[in-house]
Amino acid sequence: MKKSMRKLWLAIMALLMVCLTYTPDANATDGYFSNGTGTKSKGMAGAGIAYLKGPFGGALNPAGISFLEKKWSFEVSVGLFNPNRKYTVTGAATTPDKWGYMDQSGNFVNDPRFMTFGLAEGTVESDKKYFVIPAIAFSYKIGEKHNLGFNFYGNGGMNTTYETKTYYSEIIDGFGNPMPDGNPNPMANVSQPTGINMQQMFISLTYAIQLGKHSIGVSPVFVYQTFEATGLQAFRDMGMAGNPMMPVDRSQYVTNNGVDNSTGFGVKIGYQGELFDGFRLGASFQPKIKMSKFDKYAGLFAEEGGFDIPCNWQAGVSYTVADKVTIMFDVKRIMYSKVKSIANPMKPQEMMPMVPTVPMDPQMPFQPNPGWVPLGDENGAGFGWEDLTVFKLGVEVAAVKTWQFRTGVSYGKEPIQQSEVMFNILAPAVNNTHLSLGFTKEIKDHALNFAVTHALNNKVSGPNPFDPAQTIDLEMNQWEFELGFRF
Repeated sequence: MKKSMRKLWLAIMALLMVCLTYTPDANATDGYFSNGTGTKSKGMAGAGIAYLKGPFGGALNPAGISFLEKKWSFEVSVGLFNPNRKYTVTGAATTPDKWGYMDQSGNFVNDPRFMTFGLAEGTVESDKKYFVIPAIAFSYKIGEKHNLGFNFYGNGGMNTTYETKTYYSEIIDGFGNPMPDGNPNPMANVSQPTGINMQQMFISLTYAIQLGKHSIGVSPVFVYQTFEATGLQAFRDMGMAGNPMMPVDRSQYVTNNGVDNSTGFGVKIGYQGELFDGFRLGASFQPKIKMSKFDKYAGLFAEEGGFDIPCNWQAGVSYTVADKVTIMFDVKRIMYSKVKSIANPMKPQEMMPMVPTVPMDPQMPFQPNPGWVPLGDENGAGFGWEDLTVFKLGVEVAAVKTWQFRTGVSYGKEPIQQSEVMFNILAPAVNNTHLSLGFTKEIKDHALNFAVTHALNNKVSGPNPFDPAQTIDLEMNQWEFELGFRF
């Protein structure tokens, strides 16, 4: 027994060292949060807050580790995540002869100084499509009531790599450098590829106490996230226009600054209990986690590089019929609107540091924009995401000896609004429906787990806010395959 425990701890330490040098990308996603945690939960589209058994239950619901039969349990999993993302721009960019503005009487006034920012027409797919995602979990019973757990997992992320100059206008670039107003041309140095890479790693330690058929658990959580952006020079240079109201020049902290990292500490609490035979309740709550800032991208994210983990909760019920079939229903809520870098909308009229003088003044053709809100400001433009509510239905069948089979479906309206498609080319989280299948095969004292999840293809369309003549379509579907083993 001592020899096997020694091997187990060596395996845990080896896996932990691997995990600490590897930051996982996103899993099948609710917005940019993982659709589920642990292979069993993923086989039910993320359901199981009131039922899930196994050490990974501590990540979904800290109270869940109280009802394990074994004194200790150790699981590892490896997932292959395949998101397929693309955007389509329809409509030719508005040419200078059609530029202008609406006056106070609602009449259009042709004025070539009022530039539009039209993108290149066509469809572009994100290049990087496959990600390997490891996770580990451990639980240990101390006596009859007390339980300890450890989890390492990825709970979120976003990644896009477009092998093109996405945010680029040939028309504007054609003005040369400098621009007619004497300021640098925002298109002069646009690079490719265009995209972002946001990764999040969670490490949690769990304590749960069992009180009869009920349990309460708490998990201190450490979060490590990384971020990198490329190809966003057009937005950086817009912030260099010499506006005298500029409090801080953050223009060099928008794009192409390499990988930056951020850390934070939080907590997750949970409850799970059986009210009567076969009927259980479960709930977990994680307050917003304050993260350190991405200093290298203080001119991109609101609040000078802030990107906190949104407050979120999940609650549900489960009912087991004759020890064979368990039906689960969960509700998950993510408060994206409480994190400004995620929630702030894009308002083109506020992003221009200089605006043409109306009526035309040859001595001062341009003037500072009194309503200018630079990127990186507290109210600077973000992704414009709304809060997300996801409904999850899962079923587990244990009718065959040593086998359990699972399936699930989840639905939650995508957090991206039609008015926010421009920035969300970088983060096209438009999926709203997930379908999952999974199974467990008991092998003596061990078990093999498997899950597959498919996020159905979905599309969100809206106008280019910088050029109303264009429409931008965001489209994505996802596949995830996960294999896990319980020691």
